Order: sequence, then structure tokens, then C-alpha cells
Amino acid sequence: MKYKLIAIDMDDTLLPSGLSISARTKEAIKAAEDKGVKVLIATGRMFSSALPHLKEMGLHGEVITYNGALVKEIDSANTILHKPVDLVSAHKIIDIVKKEDLHLNIYLDDILYVNKLGAEADYYEQISGIKPVLIKDDLNDFLESPSTKLLIVEEDIEKADAIEESLEKEFGDILNITRSKPKFIEIINKEVSKGNTLAQIVEDLGLSSEEVIAVGDSFNDLEMIEYAGLGVAVANAREKIKERADYITKSNDEDGVAELIEKFILAEE
Repeated sequence: MKYKLIAIDMDDTLLPSGLSISARTKEAIKAAEDKGVKVLIATGRMFSSALPHLKEMGLHGEVITYNGALVKEIDSANTILHKPVDLVSAHKIIDIVKKEDLHLNIYLDDILYVNKLGAEADYYEQISGIKPVLIKDDLNDFLESPSTKLLIVEEDIEKADAIEESLEKEFGDILNITRSKPKFIEIINKEVSKGNTLAQIVEDLGLSSEEVIAVGDSFNDLEMIEYAGLGVAVANAREKIKERADYITKSNDEDGVAELIEKFILAEE
């Protein structure tokens, strides 16, 4: 069997617009596992946000969360790997957030903290299913330990583009600045990406990149798509992601993950 592991992004890839995984997709994932293929979810979500979907699919073993910054064991919730944002860099980001009056998510011990409530917090809660905790203290005083990830939510997409460009220019050498959704600017440890964490897991399993399929839709998926022997974009992916993929499957609303598994794993002789 050529492919022995499939890494799947969650939002806008595995999850359709309604956020409910189809029976076809769940059946395809189960059939892939029954055939001996490891199914590994690689998401930007918090562990607590991803967990209900992981349980729904009956998955076990490890899960990549926070874009690769945190790997946990699904059943026990034990931490396998954790690479947070260092405090010095985080406080520099906070200074910019305060100056520009931006919305910031801070993640500590898999708890979501926000600096303000409003449309941005509501949007994130609607997608993630996680209720935020409002920070009432000064942000710099509040953050005393490294945050797993920082995330700026900006409703104005043009402004979000400008913020990302500015952060990349100032912090690109020391932090990984990426986008998961148009409104989400993700800030993680420089060494962290879904691709890097996937590569480490693949090596630990004694597999090679050529035995891996990776599928996603956005810029935070690019490293793992390029790493995998078969890098796949869903049809609703960003154009730049589709240009770098080896194969384009159907969209997240058309069971693209199921189509991919059926074609490259279940139909494989």
C-alpha cells in the first residue's frame, strides 16, 4: 500500500459550512483506518475545540492542534509536544495590539482568553464552540507564561492583510505569521507549522513523506501540503494553495475529503 498516513485540516477542509461531518466522510475515514492507514487531524483549533469532532469520528492516537504548536493524545489529553510563543515576542505583539486597538486571542492551558468582547469574539465562538474568558487586567500584566498561540481577529479583510504584512515584516525572523481564515492572523513559534510537526510524527512512526497524503485549504496548511508525497487542496482552497498542490479534490461542502480517501486509499490495489 502506497499511502500509510493521511493528514487532514479541519476547518473548510474536513468540516463543511454547516460544521457537521457527513456520513460519507465518516465512513471513508473509518474505512481508511480499517485498511491500516493512520488518520491524523492537523488543525489550527484548540484541542478542546477539535475534541468533539475527533470523538464524533471515533479517532484515537495523537492530534495536531494550534497549527502544530500543541500535539495531544486524544483519549487521555496527555501532551506529547508543546512549543509556545516566547514571552518577549508575545509582549511585543501585545504592545501593537494595544496601540492599534485590535482584538487578540491568548491561549493558555487550552483556555481561550480575549482582550475584548464584540463581533470578533462572537465570530470565533460561533466557529470554535469555545466561550472566551475576558481579560480584565492589563494584557502585559496578565500574560506571565508563554501562550500556545496568539491570534488577531480582524473583520475588515483589507485591514487584516495589512496587519499580517506589517507583522511579517517586523517579526518574520522570530515568529511564524500565517492565516487560517481570512479574518484570522495566527502567530506561533517560529519553529512551528503543521508541516514541521507532521514531519516529526511521520519520522517517529518510521514512515517517509512519500507515504503521506496531506489535505487543506489555507496558508497554514501549505507546509504540510508541500511536505507530503501527495499534497492536496480542496476546491474551495485559496488559489495560491491550489497552485502548489499535486491534486485538487472536491470542496469541503462536496465531501472532498471522502472523495480523496476513496480515490487514493480505498481504491488502491
